Amino acid sequence: MDSEHSLDRVIEHLAARFPHHREQVVAEVVYATHTRLRRNATVTTHLAALTQRQAGDTLARTLPRRKTTT
Repeated sequence: MDSEHSLDRVIEHLAARFPHHREQVVAEVVYATHTRLRRNATVTTHLAALTQRQAGDTLARTLPRRKTTT
């Protein structure tokens, strides 16, 4: 599976997981994360999976804050 196809699948997965983010934002986060990881990688076997996890963490940190009721 080529890298471009793998990243498309990562974007699809994360866009479904984080519907409050526009797909373009998800794609930008995925590509930026992948570029950063690839630059430092010595082995690229699981790069798409690592990209998905780290991009997902980034997107989760940017979730809108819910107001809590007390």
